[in-house]
Amino acid sequence: MNLGNMFSLATSSTELCTTLGPVWTIFGYIIFAIKIVVPLLLIVTGMIALAKAVMQQDEKEIKKAQGVLISKLITAVLVYLVITITGVVVGLVSKEDWEGCAKCAFSPFTAGCEIVDSNEVVNHPKTDE
Repeated sequence: MNLGNMFSLATSSTELCTTLGPVWTIFGYIIFAIKIVVPLLLIVTGMIALAKAVMQQDEKEIKKAQGVLISKLITAVLVYLVITITGVVVGLVSKEDWEGCAKCAFSPFTAGCEIVDSNEVVNHPKTDE
């Protein structure tokens, strides 16, 4: 079934949300990765810059690296909080029929947000070796 057929077969937003559940889940994995990886990378790069400055033993460079680390820490917290607050606001604002989409987009590891439905039987073509 292609994407065009998915939209034409869905008569309500609940059906559309259910039909596009795997898409929302993949979107949720991407959001989760951004929420975790970006702050970690910011903190690690700030710590590396500070470690380099400490190895040089230059007081001016250490102060500069401390400022960079603090700004990266603040940015990391903001990235995490913006995504978390967005998820909370979308959860509060979404109507009952869109709750499943919002749940899978901002909490992709919860039950019901599987990419492959456990009730579906996936037939893989047999390969001759």
